[in-house]
Amino acid sequence: MKIEKTIGNTSATDMSRIELSVTFSHADGAKRVESQEVQTSNAPDRAAEQRIARILFAELKVMAGPQNAPKHNAIAQRWMDFPRQPASFIKYFDIQNSQALWFELTNLIMGVEGHLALAKAYKALEPSQEPSFDDDVALNELFYIHGRKISLLNQAVHDLIKVQDLVNRLLHESLGGDLVDATKPDWEQTQLTRKNVKKGLASKLSAGLLSQADFDEIDDALEIPKLTPKGDIALAYRNRLAHHIRPSVDYATFYSAIQSRAAAEVKDAQGKRIGFQIAIKASPPVEYRFEDLHAAFSEYLDAIVAMLDKLSKVDILRR
Repeated sequence: MKIEKTIGNTSATDMSRIELSVTFSHADGAKRVESQEVQTSNAPDRAAEQRIARILFAELKVMAGPQNAPKHNAIAQRWMDFPRQPASFIKYFDIQNSQALWFELTNLIMGVEGHLALAKAYKALEPSQEPSFDDDVALNELFYIHGRKISLLNQAVHDLIKVQDLVNRLLHESLGGDLVDATKPDWEQTQLTRKNVKKGLASKLSAGLLSQADFDEIDDALEIPKLTPKGDIALAYRNRLAHHIRPSVDYATFYSAIQSRAAAEVKDAQGKRIGFQIAIKASPPVEYRFEDLHAAFSEYLDAIVAMLDKLSKVDILRR
């Protein structure tokens, strides 16, 4: 595959034209060319042209280059294979809403796996050594690649945690829509918690509305993610994203940092406190490494898929 890019003037107003040609060369010698032309309103600028070219080349390397093959797609797609059995009309909402949630869960899982694969591909483009702070060109290129990598990683962990919330809704909708109190204001936020869902499951079991076998299968499935050693890393990182400034990953240069106000006591030889010592850091240490986060999220994804697959085998949750 070959890319040709041409940037030139088209009028006295200094408008620019970008012509992009992509040539696909096959093993049998056949070639196919795809071309696009973009008119811009910006005057020609060498630095801007180079930036556009580097971005295009980076995207090409990721999209056409090696990526981890998905291992969960086949399992997730089976969740959409509903039995389509006759059912009473009074179960319409149970079935309709349950299927809608399985559809969303399937898409989330396949999306998470895709995001993690792409994030890893962008990581592979980063230089082995961080560029000098004075090298604006190299830093700008790294900033773009790092930003794409982190955006995909952050979306993956957000969706992984969202799956747990949707599982709460799946159980609620599949089992009659009364597992938690849905009459209260903002019930999806205040009532649809895992703790309340488990209370609702126990109540249905006691009332004979849920069999012991189904209860045990659901309860066992919900415990699977808790047994994942690195699951806490995914949750802690996501909570940092949601409620604090972004935690730094790989490069402190691209992140802000809040200085700690904690002070250490300073004592004299007799042990008497004579003052306090506060550390002020010019460049705070990096908080996370991409490799550690990617490994943690991948492991947590495996556990989430195992949970969902176990739930998918409970007949009353997939009708």
